[in-house]
Amino acid sequence: MLRNGIVLILLVALIAFSCERDDICAASTPTTPTLTIGFRSNDNVLESKPLNIAIYNKDRTKVIPYSNASTINVPLRTDTTATVLLFEKNPDNPDAAEDPEDVDELTFTYTPQEVFISRACGYRVIFTNLEIRNNAGATRWIDDININLRTVENEDTTQVYISH
Repeated sequence: MLRNGIVLILLVALIAFSCERDDICAASTPTTPTLTIGFRSNDNVLESKPLNIAIYNKDRTKVIPYSNASTINVPLRTDTTATVLLFEKNPDNPDAAEDPEDVDELTFTYTPQEVFISRACGYRVIFTNLEIRNNAGATRWIDDININLRTVENEDTTQVYISH
């Protein structure tokens, strides 16, 4: 009887220790970050200057609208080394007091790097060597672009400031 009890305890212990924990990716696990852009006054680059803006992809099929925003987050493509976005100030407002419906085309170039998180969560992508070019156009509302951080690892820090 004692021998059966010991065998039963060993069997239960063996089963308990052979189980693996569930692979569940916690909601707090960092994912691929978006680029954080802050808008500043051209007169005082330390002063935040909110605006109404719409961000489009090159063929204008996807739009991200922002209203009275001083900081925005825009996604960068993970499958290539460049993202081209159209920044339209005061969309659908031709009567705006400042820069009505002006569109600037920005090209963001970077090096995407996959970072392994865990078996449950997989990979996330960070972006290094960030560069930005304001492509030539007839009108420009962006006066200056200042890259604060060339690596996009999280959304807690503003990586780019745009003066207008």
